[in-house]
Amino acid sequence: MSWSPFSVATGAPRPPSAMKILSFLFALLLVVFHGPAGFAQPPRPFMRCGYRGTFCFPGKCPRGNAYLGTCRLGHSCCKW
Repeated sequence: MSWSPFSVATGAPRPPSAMKILSFLFALLLVVFHGPAGFAQPPRPFMRCGYRGTFCFPGKCPRGNAYLGTCRLGHSCCKW
């Protein structure tokens, strides 16, 4: 006689093993904490800077110049 998921004496189903429960909970946590892919914010593209009164400056824009965005990593695009 082979093993059956049902108990021979009562006909009631056997409770799932702890490993099955843990693996299910782990998979469920991965799905929940991964989050929907559509809501991830993509990195913003760098601005084209250096024309029409704009310049690329390392760090923050100098005082008196307006910040327009990022022109490259660690540099700000500023307006005269």
